[in-house]
Amino acid sequence: MDQRKRINRAGLLILLLLVFLPSRGAGLWAQAGAAGEEALGALEVRIETSPANPIVNGLWSIFVLVNHPWPSEVNVRPPGFPSSIILERVRTETRSIQGERWTRVEFLFTPQRAVTLTLDPFTVTVLGRQADSIKINVRFREEVRTTRRYEPRFRWVNPASPFPAGEQGDIVLELTNWDPQKNAPRGFLWGRAPGNAILEDGSPTEAGEGVFRYTFGVIPIDESDITIEALTFEAEGFTLNVPAITIRVAPASAAEAASTVAAEEAPEEGSDGNEGNEIPLTPAAPEPDWTSPPVNPEAVFPFFRGEYQRTIAKVKALWESNKRAEALAEIRRNERDSLSGPFLVPLRKEMEQALGFDFTENERWQPLGISIVSWVILGFLFLFIVSILLVFRPRPGTGRSSIPWNLIPRKSVTSGRRSGFKTVIALILLLGLAVVFLEVGLGNFLINRLNSSRNAAVLERTPAYRVPDIKGAINDHFDEGQPVIVSDYRLDWCYAETSDGRFGWVPREAVIPY
Repeated sequence: MDQRKRINRAGLLILLLLVFLPSRGAGLWAQAGAAGEEALGALEVRIETSPANPIVNGLWSIFVLVNHPWPSEVNVRPPGFPSSIILERVRTETRSIQGERWTRVEFLFTPQRAVTLTLDPFTVTVLGRQADSIKINVRFREEVRTTRRYEPRFRWVNPASPFPAGEQGDIVLELTNWDPQKNAPRGFLWGRAPGNAILEDGSPTEAGEGVFRYTFGVIPIDESDITIEALTFEAEGFTLNVPAITIRVAPASAAEAASTVAAEEAPEEGSDGNEGNEIPLTPAAPEPDWTSPPVNPEAVFPFFRGEYQRTIAKVKALWESNKRAEALAEIRRNERDSLSGPFLVPLRKEMEQALGFDFTENERWQPLGISIVSWVILGFLFLFIVSILLVFRPRPGTGRSSIPWNLIPRKSVTSGRRSGFKTVIALILLLGLAVVFLEVGLGNFLINRLNSSRNAAVLERTPAYRVPDIKGAINDHFDEGQPVIVSDYRLDWCYAETSDGRFGWVPREAVIPY
């Protein structure tokens, strides 16, 4: 009877534990989660603006303050900004507030007109936690005697095609960021025609708000290239700079060929060839001659000839399918990495000249990903090992077994031991290997650490913005095929910089890395 009672009590106790522990465990887990949230602290977002009374064409900033010390873990998603304000830049930094380290994200704007706005909240995300800021109400007022911040700039829009001697061709100059309420400058190229050409001045044609285009007629007198020098002049209170341009002149015998090319590139019937005031994108320079490349395949080293021809075939296929930027990325990659790289340089220059690039930097040749210095060190090391093997190769009939030990001549360089010479040779060999490993391994490691986010690339035709936002101000325009170094990736944007110092944020879909 006692044993039956014990069994019943044990079963009742197990049943109570099965009912009680799950609910108790859930409560413990909930308490642990709450403790974790309390340890992280509540996410706090503050908004500050400066100045308090913004004016049109002045600078106005929104500061988003987050109580988190590490800016890399803070993600601020802004609302949509109206067209009446231009986003100039976004900057992230840290600030000390009441002894605590906060993250501050600055959005800098330039108001364009007097208006009252209500901006939706900014959404802040930190390590899975999310919080929204308050709405922002702001009124921009027009200040008396304020002037718009214009930065007018000239640039040659389309690449100048080779002009046949004695025949007229047109070149187009574009003026951007001009004050629409002022008269566009005229006649600034009067009296600046080069001695070997006739220059017909053109009137400005409006092509958008603050954008004007000038079409100049050029007639070459002889077959020498035409150069219009750079010019600086004053107009309407602005200091303007017109960049220099060089126009190639086709020989008189090539006039018929030039006219044939122009006829093939003429617009179709019923089209004016310039819809939307856009400049034709067809390359004006002669196309590369794929049937007879600048470097004859027979002149290429036989071991590299097959790779050279395969590269040209692939680049030709991309070029003829109108993928010009991809073709240049492919030939530049092979120019840098392929064993036949130096033989591709003349063809690549012809391709870039066809797109209007007068000068670009060559790639640093690194066959198989190894620098030239490493190849030289490896070559010297190979010759050194071969020499050692020839010196110490066994000779027939010179066995030492029959020679007494005390009659064997001692070879010594730095020590009194009989193997001193071999020891020195071995040390030199190890030193050479150390140099190679240090140069290749440590050198590449340091370079990758310093430039881990920098990559070579070729761009499609794209504008470059001051900030990674299509509502930001345009900093420059990059033509198709422009080689750049890209870095500092942010979502769908990356920062691009050319070898001549032009830079800006471009969309990732316009970047072709190689």
